[in-house]
Amino acid sequence: MRSIVLQGDAMGFPMAIVNVSDHVCCLQLIAGQAKQLTVPAGANIALFAATGPFWCRIGGAVTLPTGDISDGTAPELNPAGRNVEAGQILGLVAPAACAISISFYR
Repeated sequence: MRSIVLQGDAMGFPMAIVNVSDHVCCLQLIAGQAKQLTVPAGANIALFAATGPFWCRIGGAVTLPTGDISDGTAPELNPAGRNVEAGQILGLVAPAACAISISFYR
């Protein structure tokens, strides 16, 4: 598992560009049907990209929100990147079919 490294410009200033991951997963979500993915060994950063909106719950199963969830247990909409732990479950669901790419780093 590669470490995440910010690239520098010609003057050495960090840019919002990271190195290529050597562990990338792609999931095809069907509208309303949740999937789970286990964070691989050695990973502690996950970067997400998707072709449409999706909900993610880090640490367990997820269901598509259909009403208010005000007790702190709601999934997150379209997280860009999160700290994760190896073995953690990522619960993913989308309101419409979409593809999600998850790049892992240490």
